[in-house]
Amino acid sequence: MKTGFRLQRNPAKIIRESQIKSYNKDIKYIANPKIQFKYMNFYNHVIVWRGFIHTITFRRMMMRIQLVLLSLFLIIQIHANDLKAQRLTLNANQMSLENVLKEVTKQTAYDFLYNPDLLIKHAVPVTLSQINKPLEDVLEYIFKGQPRLTYTVDQKTVIIRPKKETATPISTTNTATLQAVIRGRVINEQGEPMSDVTVQFQGTTRGTKTNEQGLYDIEIIGNNTTLVFSYVGYTTEEVSIAGKQEINVVLKIQDANLDEVVVVGYGTQKRSDVTGAIVSIRPQELENMPYSNVVQSLQGKLPGVNITNTGTSAEGDTRLRVRAQNSINADAGPLIVLDGIQFEGFLSEISPNDIESIEVLKDASSAAIYGARGANGVMLITTKRGLAGKTRIALESMFSTSNIINRPDMMDATQFYNFKQQRMGFVSSFEEQQYQNGVNTDWLDYATQTGFKQDHNLSISGGAEKTKFFIAGNASRTDGVARNDVYNRYALRINMDTEITPWLTFGTASTIGYYDRPGEGANISNASRMNPLTAPYDEDGNLNFQPNPDDLNIVSPLEGLNIQKEDVARRILTNNYIQVDFPFVEGLSFKTLTGYNYRTRLIEQYSSASNTLRGSQVGGSATVNNQNREEWSIENILSYTRDFGPHNIFLTGVYTARAYETKFHDNSGVGFPGDHMSYYQFRLATTLTPSDQYTKESSLSQMFRANYSYDSRYLFTFTVRRDGFSAFGANNKYSVFPSAAVGWNMERESFMQSLTWLNRSKLRLSLGESGNQAISAYSSMPTMANQYYLDNAGDPLIGFYPNQLADPTLSWETTRQLNIGWDFALLKNRLSGTVDAYFSNTRSLLLNKQIPQINGVTTIRQNIGQTKSNGIEVALSSINVQSDNFSWQTNANFTYAKNEIVDVGLFDEAGNPLDNVASSWFIGKPIGVIYTYGFDGIWQETDDILNSHMPTARPGDVRVKDYNNDGAITVDDRHIIGQNFPKYTIGFTNTFAYRDLSLSFFIYASQGATRYTEHMNTYFNGSTTIRQREWWTPENKINTYPANRDDSNPYGLNYFGKTNDASFIRLSDISLAYKLPLSITNKIHVDRLELFNNVKNVLTLTRYIGMDPEYESDFGIPQIRTFLFGARIGF
Repeated sequence: MKTGFRLQRNPAKIIRESQIKSYNKDIKYIANPKIQFKYMNFYNHVIVWRGFIHTITFRRMMMRIQLVLLSLFLIIQIHANDLKAQRLTLNANQMSLENVLKEVTKQTAYDFLYNPDLLIKHAVPVTLSQINKPLEDVLEYIFKGQPRLTYTVDQKTVIIRPKKETATPISTTNTATLQAVIRGRVINEQGEPMSDVTVQFQGTTRGTKTNEQGLYDIEIIGNNTTLVFSYVGYTTEEVSIAGKQEINVVLKIQDANLDEVVVVGYGTQKRSDVTGAIVSIRPQELENMPYSNVVQSLQGKLPGVNITNTGTSAEGDTRLRVRAQNSINADAGPLIVLDGIQFEGFLSEISPNDIESIEVLKDASSAAIYGARGANGVMLITTKRGLAGKTRIALESMFSTSNIINRPDMMDATQFYNFKQQRMGFVSSFEEQQYQNGVNTDWLDYATQTGFKQDHNLSISGGAEKTKFFIAGNASRTDGVARNDVYNRYALRINMDTEITPWLTFGTASTIGYYDRPGEGANISNASRMNPLTAPYDEDGNLNFQPNPDDLNIVSPLEGLNIQKEDVARRILTNNYIQVDFPFVEGLSFKTLTGYNYRTRLIEQYSSASNTLRGSQVGGSATVNNQNREEWSIENILSYTRDFGPHNIFLTGVYTARAYETKFHDNSGVGFPGDHMSYYQFRLATTLTPSDQYTKESSLSQMFRANYSYDSRYLFTFTVRRDGFSAFGANNKYSVFPSAAVGWNMERESFMQSLTWLNRSKLRLSLGESGNQAISAYSSMPTMANQYYLDNAGDPLIGFYPNQLADPTLSWETTRQLNIGWDFALLKNRLSGTVDAYFSNTRSLLLNKQIPQINGVTTIRQNIGQTKSNGIEVALSSINVQSDNFSWQTNANFTYAKNEIVDVGLFDEAGNPLDNVASSWFIGKPIGVIYTYGFDGIWQETDDILNSHMPTARPGDVRVKDYNNDGAITVDDRHIIGQNFPKYTIGFTNTFAYRDLSLSFFIYASQGATRYTEHMNTYFNGSTTIRQREWWTPENKINTYPANRDDSNPYGLNYFGKTNDASFIRLSDISLAYKLPLSITNKIHVDRLELFNNVKNVLTLTRYIGMDPEYESDFGIPQIRTFLFGARIGF
């Protein structure tokens, strides 16, 4: 091929080789200055420096140098202004660099000078959208995406040259090991650069990640021959490096995550090879809707995973459930596995920024690998690891404010005064005096505040080829909406991996944390009941411990503000591994994973005799509680994977042991000589009460799993696990949990190839058993309790009596589950999703059985009872619009879950199961039902009350439903009016992106739950207030609430029909994010700068009239709305 330089002024005019004078293969100067350099009229001929100078006189040379320097100075000044003054609009989508240069030439007065071969060999297609931008910014953007090209500007000409590469020094001691560098760029199908793409050598952990421009470079060490490019949601590309110095890759959107690697427990699998019901999420999917509590961020995002905010504290307490609840009394929460080790702790203590992926194992086949801990599902959390290459620094800071938006409608002083007069016919003399003095206290105002939160995360990651690291620090402070409700979190994570030899690797994932809750928060629940005619402080500004002299049992909800309290927890968590990849057996590896989890919590509290009620009654009160939890575990994992033509096998064997120990030491004392030493003076206490508790439990397990696939078309999985647990009876320490699953990737069949609209279709079927061991450590053993008694002399002595009988047969709850699933992708992957249906049966429930008092106790824990459940889970993802500048994506999921009690260990003489009415356990009904009298409206003056089923009622009374139609209200008229848990949940996310701007909103809906609401409580004791509401009167004959009388609700109903329906639709999040363009980030020398805003709890539609339909209690922190602002910076 002929070589030469091209002047891009007239695209058709190419300078021929005969016009070029070459001095070497790298540097070529044009020999016809009239054509190429006519604008430089001082240039008479070309001087080339290559170790010699053409013969010219020294004087002429010096004169020309001075002239050139002066000209360059003038040119630079003119050029600097001209490049900024020249503006253009340019749009390109995978356009060749040469055509882009032509467009620039058409719109500006600038020409381009380059060697055509240079562009053919090194140029990368260009995608950009620049509107009325300075030429300087456009050029900078174009050539940031050209890893092998650079440019200089000489007056009105842009000269394009190859980038100079720094030679890698060769060791003088080992010249045989020559390191070369491969560079390149990764873009998507729209030509946009892709950041954070993993670039690794096949079969190794050596790798790096692309930067914000999609660029990467990686050293070749040893005999590595293939590079693997991978990114979540995109196809994985494998490229041979033979004879190449530059590799540019276009990643395509994956066939519904076909080749995405997911964690399955004790290993990983490609998504296409998974046979179980596993749902996963990556933190990138949650970035624009940030939470500092990782569980909160998952609500409504994962089908089959139900997350409820309980609204009880500043750090955001939640309840987590996977699929329908199977257990009645035992813990129903899923097992948490952090970096391969079972995690006993609070997920609120894990920074979401440290997490790489979250997988939830939902069906028995997937969860059976964890045997006795998997009946309620398994959540696998994997933290981030480092990759070799450039050291990357990432900083994220968030600030937010929160305010109560659904404030309880409390009575003011006048309303309370009139209400009590009407209800009781009088007010006390104290209340009369306070009313005359104008006392009107809004206790919620005193107990609440505007919440504020700040959360900062800093991470550094990178490493060399053999040692990689990820170090992250988190600092978070939350001031809740309750006064003095403060939560501080400080954590440091160090993850490191080191390759000692090609077959030996070890690493660690360790974190230390400090968690502090200083002080005692105001009691919002009590504040919402306080009499508005009472005052929080006396005339001297001192707190009124007992603000209502009419009822000294009522304590100020602000008393906690005067309590000296420190609640500090510290955690050390370290998971370490060593892995051997046996070089003499391909595919065989052995990994030992050890975990140590230590958490200590110290709660110190002192109630002063001078400013707290408790302290004033006993001369000062102190409590110190010290809690220590330690957990040790070891996992030995032997795995073997091998391809035999179209056959693939993946075998895993595990031997694991775990021990868990807790120690509680509590000291309480009263009667101190003074307050100055607070809780450091127990030796001076008049009365000292110590207490201690010690618990230890252990488990031992073995597991084997076999995966087989033929042509990635037919998939088979078999798993068996044997578990032993110390808490169970001597006769039942061990149990075995088997499972099996099959999968069929239908799209790989030849007869499916004609269905061009169907990109992927996989059927899954699984059946398996898993267990639940969530009982206390000594549930199967006989235990004693102590009690004081008086001897004959009247002196107190301590005696002991049995409080628990032994049951040597006590064992696991066992859940058998059948799962049917379909994974699909349609319309060129524009629509993808999964559908799962499951049917489960849980037997040998851990319940307390009633026994005769003659045994010394009235109950014994046994394996009795049975439940069953079923459900449907649907997840959909669609790409609605995808263009160069605009995209619109939708993610939605639907969950239906139902459980049912089969028996609770009670049977009639014929063997038919009976209800346990006292515990509200009913055969054929869900777990957690509400069993009470039914609301049937309000009796009106026109009703025939005397001939009704409530002949003594009066107009304005609550009308109770005669459920059995026997003409009277008896206990038999109680019936199930609802359930605590929703039947359906829906999550719906839409994300719109225009260039670097994105807008997201998330809608969450819950249907079918019934909640108690304090708003409907008719009880009034005269001392505390109740919610303001509309009452029945002869002039206001409503049918929703009774008259303002003590006897208007004789059966004490708290559920008044639709007002207790806790179904809701909530606009949970609206997020707006802007990623600054490269033209700005490059100038300030950062790889990434993103600003984001978020509003949480925007709007709720519900018939429920309590504080929040999601909360399981109508007391505690009311519904709040949060405004958040943050920034992410990457270097």
